[in-house]
Amino acid sequence: MRPVKYKSKVGEEILSFLESKKDTAVIVLDILKELERKNLSTNITTVYRQLEKFIEEKQVIAHSAKDGKKIMYQYIAGKEECLKHLHIQCVKCSKIIHLDCDESEEFTNHIEKEHGIALDYSKTVLFGLCNDCR
Repeated sequence: MRPVKYKSKVGEEILSFLESKKDTAVIVLDILKELERKNLSTNITTVYRQLEKFIEEKQVIAHSAKDGKKIMYQYIAGKEECLKHLHIQCVKCSKIIHLDCDESEEFTNHIEKEHGIALDYSKTVLFGLCNDCR
């Protein structure tokens, strides 16, 4: 169970919604729709402010959507390992697959050593189709 860090009802509902979708990534409009469904009045600025707090506390990570125009948010519950490996997001259902295997580590080590690039895993996502959507 996640620790309760925010006392505002909106903040708690945002975190609860993200936790319920922990195997997928969502956009701000999804969050706003959920808050509206629960009859919670807020605005988009408040949602973004709460998301930034959750990111700082390593409760949530943010990355670009496949179109590069939106930001997707994923609940990680403070799990530091999500900041140390790549992720693949299904382009159809938005499911997140964690690539915490030796082959992925070998690939990212190659990128750093041979190309001089240190990846930011919280923002680096590969896109493809999961087994269920293929």
